Amino acid sequence: MNVMHYLFLILLLACTSEESLQQDTCAEVPAAFSSYVNRTLADSTDLFQGAYPPATPLSCELLGTLQEELKDDSARYCFERLSRRFWMEDPHARVTHAYIRRHMSFALSMAAAAHWNEDHRIRGLLELQEYRGMRPLVCTTKEGNAVLEKQDRAAVRYLIRVLETTPLVINGSENATIHDSYMREVMRTLDLFTGRPRVLGDDRRMRTDLAHDPLEIAIAEWRSWLGE
Repeated sequence: MNVMHYLFLILLLACTSEESLQQDTCAEVPAAFSSYVNRTLADSTDLFQGAYPPATPLSCELLGTLQEELKDDSARYCFERLSRRFWMEDPHARVTHAYIRRHMSFALSMAAAAHWNEDHRIRGLLELQEYRGMRPLVCTTKEGNAVLEKQDRAAVRYLIRVLETTPLVINGSENATIHDSYMREVMRTLDLFTGRPRVLGDDRRMRTDLAHDPLEIAIAEWRSWLGE
C-alpha cells in the first residue's frame, strides 16, 4: 500500500465516521431501550473536547443481547456505572469491569467496547478476547453452542463496522497513542474471533505500516468468515 493509497483509506474511513452516530433501525428492541443505552454510553458533555472519534453504536443484534442481560438487576446496575454521571466518582468503572470478569459477560464487554471513552473501549475489547479465549473450556448443549456462535458473529459484524467508520489514525500525542492501541485491539479481537489473523499476527510493535497486508483485504477476509 503506497502512501497516497494509505491516506485515501484514512480519509475514506474518516468521511464515513458520521454514520457511526446513527443507530441501526431495530424493530426488535424498543426505541426507549435504545435511547437508554445510547445515553448511558455517550458523553453529552464532551469531556475530552473531541480528542477521540465517536464510538460506533451497538448494532441491533447486540442491543437485543444487552437487553436480555440487563433483565438481571446486578448487570443493569453495573452497566449504568458506565454513565458519564459516575465519571468523577469512579472513572474506571471498577465495579463494571469486575462484574464482566466474574461473569464473563459478553453483553457488557460489548457495551464497554462501545463506550465514549477509548480506555473503556480497550478494556471491553480485552475482556472480549478473554471471553473468546475461554471458549474451549465451555461445555454446553447444541442449542447453547448456537447461541455462542451467534454472539461471535454479532461481535465480528460490529467490529468490522468499527473499522469501516473510524479513522485509523488521529492527530495528537497521548490521545493518538491511545487511539492506535484501540484500533489494534479491534483488529486483534477480529483475528481471535474469526481465527483468521490478517493484520497484526503476533506483532506487538506500534502499528505504523500496513503495506504487507492492506486493511481492506483483511476486512474482506473477516467478512468471508461470516459467509454473508
